[in-house]
Amino acid sequence: MINCPCDPQKNYLSCCEPYITGKKNPETAEALMRSRYTAYTMANIDYIKETMRGDALASFQEMDAKSRAKRVKWIKLHVLKSVIENSRTAYVEFEASFVDASRLKSIHEKSEFNYEEGRWYYIRGVHLPTAHTEQIISRNMNCPCGSQRKFKNCHGTAL
Repeated sequence: MINCPCDPQKNYLSCCEPYITGKKNPETAEALMRSRYTAYTMANIDYIKETMRGDALASFQEMDAKSRAKRVKWIKLHVLKSVIENSRTAYVEFEASFVDASRLKSIHEKSEFNYEEGRWYYIRGVHLPTAHTEQIISRNMNCPCGSQRKFKNCHGTAL
């Protein structure tokens, strides 16, 4: 089984893979957000761009996104809240942890999604303060993903 980056308890082939490969469209805004996180972990910027509309797409810097996605090591996604406002609008609040140049960092965002032409799209996100402070991570620390393994034997293997 290949663990899905959006939820290590799920199998990638039955979780995000059908969305990222275009076999299926995400049924909910949260499923789209999770698949976008997974795509970022794989530096699949084409999928990220295909799932955007409005303000997000207008201001999207494809080369910067690709460079960043390849540079950082995504560690963990935590969905804090998923709210369906109506049949066309939903919000997902999440916190995503990543390592960039030996520093553990987090993004806390409330994302807006719209349902258009039978699909959910990411429209915009508002960055919120994170609960975690940036810290230096060493290879012998416990991995911040919660696996109870050392970082070097878990998410640090590719660094």
